[in-house]
This record gives sequence, C-alpha cells and structure tokens, in this order.
Amino acid sequence: MSRHTRRHIVTKMLPAMIMSGFWPSISRSSTPSMPDSTTTESGNTTAAPLRVLIGFSRHSASDDLLRAIEPELAAALGRPVAIELKPGDLGIKAVKETISSRPDGDTILVATFGTHAINPNIRPDLGYDPVRDFSPICLATRSPLVLGTRLSLGATDVKELIHLASQRELSYGSSGVGSAPYLAALLFQKTTGVKMVHRPYADTRKLYEDLESGALDLSFNNAASMLPLVRAGKLRALAVTTSQRCAALPEVPTVAEATNKAYALDNWLGLVAPRNTPMPVVMTLNRAIVKALNAPKIKAALAMNGIEVVASTPDEFSEYIAEEMAKWGWLGNAQT
Repeated sequence: MSRHTRRHIVTKMLPAMIMSGFWPSISRSSTPSMPDSTTTESGNTTAAPLRVLIGFSRHSASDDLLRAIEPELAAALGRPVAIELKPGDLGIKAVKETISSRPDGDTILVATFGTHAINPNIRPDLGYDPVRDFSPICLATRSPLVLGTRLSLGATDVKELIHLASQRELSYGSSGVGSAPYLAALLFQKTTGVKMVHRPYADTRKLYEDLESGALDLSFNNAASMLPLVRAGKLRALAVTTSQRCAALPEVPTVAEATNKAYALDNWLGLVAPRNTPMPVVMTLNRAIVKALNAPKIKAALAMNGIEVVASTPDEFSEYIAEEMAKWGWLGNAQT
C-alpha cells in the first residue's frame, strides 16, 4: 500500500476516530475541568464519581448537608457523587487523606469550623495548615448551635441556668475537645464566669439520650439535630449562639441577648480541595455546589433546620478561613 493511500484512509477515518473518543487525551487536555470516565458493562461511558470525604459519622451536620444536596450536585456536575465517611480524631483523618490526594478535582473535603478554625488553634502538632494545604472551593452554610437542656433541669432561661450553675455542678456534653459544641460551652463559661463539667461523647445519639433521660444537663449542639427534639417537647432551647436570632426558632434569644455580654459563634461548613488544584477545576466545582445549594427545595429544607445558605466564591471562603483562624487564636491559651 502506498504512502498516499495510507494517508487517504487515515484522513477519511479521522472524524469517526475523534467522535468515538479514540484519543481521549486530546479532549481532556483541552478541557481540564472535565472528570475522568469509566465504561459500564453495557458499554455506556459514565463520569467517574466525585469523592466527598467527611471526617465525621452518619447523621453529623456534614453528612446531613451532603446527602441533602447530593442529587442536585450530581446533576450540576454531570457525574455521580460518592460520600465517604472517615470518622476519627475530630475530622483529622479525613483531612489528611484529602491532603494526600491528587489535586485533580476527583477528591474534595467537607471543611468544618472544627477542622479549619478550632483544631489549628489548640493542637500545635496538628500536621496540616488550614490555609496552605487546601484550595478553598465554597463556604456552603452557616448555622447556630442551640443551647438545649433537659426538661427537668429547672431553668427556663439563660439567667436561671447561670444561677443554677453557680449553685451546683452542671454537666455539658459535646463530641469532644476541639468540637464546635465544646467551644461554644467553653466560650459560654469564659463569658459568664460559670464552671461546668465536660462530658465528651463518641456518639451524638447517646448524648441526646442522656439529655432526654436527665443523665446530662445541657449541650450546645447543631440546630439540625436539636430542633426536632425541641419541637417534640423533649428538650428545652434556651438560646442560640449566633449574633442574630435563628429564623427557625424566632422566640429563642441569642446568648448575647440573654447575658448582655459579647458572644457570637457560627457553626459553618464548606468544601475544599487539595492544594494546587487547578483554578478551572475549582471553579467548575464551585459553580455546581452553588447551584445545588441555591435550588429552592434545598434552601427551604435547610432553612427549616436553621441553616443559612452562603454559597460563597473560592476567594471569599479563603478570606473567611483566615478570619476565623485569627478570631479564635485565644484558644491556644485557654484551659481545655
């Protein structure tokens, strides 16, 4: 076969070869934000899943948020979303796995108030930097923690709670030193001057069981898990930790209102990728996450649980993390 004949055959085949994906590296290099793909048994090509790592257990605030937005997020990305729970050491296990992942947009992490603001200020041997080691994607949500007590405690407002705490030893539950509920209680004690006994719980369900039974006095916990119990009349809500009242609990004052002292704490969640993730990839993820969060049914469901959708840009989230790190710097000198 002559060289001219071979060239003619290849030229005629070229459009079909491109359309069939014979040279996938060409299409991938021209669109760096597109995910890798896999082929199913039926021969259909599907996008590889986006892995979302969560450093906490099932029904944590991080897990609940991702499961709420997962269908919308998958539709916006045009690829499946695989939620992977990696509980352990207040989220640090998932953080370190994210850091060691390839910066290709296939693995991201739910960053929390704890992993990116509290832990870095109280654990000098942490092993990661919340600013240097990540590419911020989006600050997703903010919400209050609710100061909830057992019904039999005898305190119907914050002033009565402070009086009780000055008379006898009260216990408060959290998911451990470094968690947002722990910090909220620590700040409450620092602000009001009362002393309470900390009881850490590995399982939040057990914490709520002890609150309902009277074995535990109180807890500052996320609104999404606390609100159903308050509405069912099983716990009493005395205050919220944010600077403004929560629309889902309009009759409940803020801690600042109830104490006439400076007190504000936002429990927030965001999404981050490993550092050096290309900006086109980050922006593709950001647009999909923002679209999912702003879906009317998602926003309405989150609002019912006291959760505010933020849906920030990557730059806004980067600045927010740095601000939160500085805001809670005093924790390095606090008694734990």
